[in-house]
Amino acid sequence: MFDSVQDVSSTGSYGMSDAVVRPTAERYGHSDIREVSNTFRVVNAVQSMYDAGDIGDDELSAADRWYREYVFASLGVIENSRSDGRVRERGDIHTWMMGRGECSARITRIRDMLGLCVHVRLEMLLAREMSFSAMARHLYPALSEGRARMKVSAQCALVLEQLAHVYEVLSQDKTRKKIR
Repeated sequence: MFDSVQDVSSTGSYGMSDAVVRPTAERYGHSDIREVSNTFRVVNAVQSMYDAGDIGDDELSAADRWYREYVFASLGVIENSRSDGRVRERGDIHTWMMGRGECSARITRIRDMLGLCVHVRLEMLLAREMSFSAMARHLYPALSEGRARMKVSAQCALVLEQLAHVYEVLSQDKTRKKIR
């Protein structure tokens, strides 16, 4: 899926060269791929909604945050995020697992606040990166493809607006607890 290209101009520690990993030509042929902060990403339904103006920056940020927390909670993997200049250390196994537990609790709280149907759509849209057509076939098999895809697209935009609001509420709750 990805080609490893050796970058000879820079060598890392112990004399090893840093490998730049890029999608293969075959992968480029199957998907629209963009490079975002040295990470290659398939352009998904969320990016399509953002490009079309159906969602804004808050919804895009909420989707990215939910995806990162979901992956960390379920798999224990953290993707390198955009750096804000702070140095982050991994810590020991205990702090790592505490962080995973907090992310898992937050995902569960979001599911409880928004409901199971919304959570299923979030998983389909963000975790499984399904297209609107694939979600439409799964959720509305009796409807025509065009009509079902339009319904799913509108629902996903609404879901992301609700997700952004939930993250705002959770942030306000955290701030209130700190004040007390």
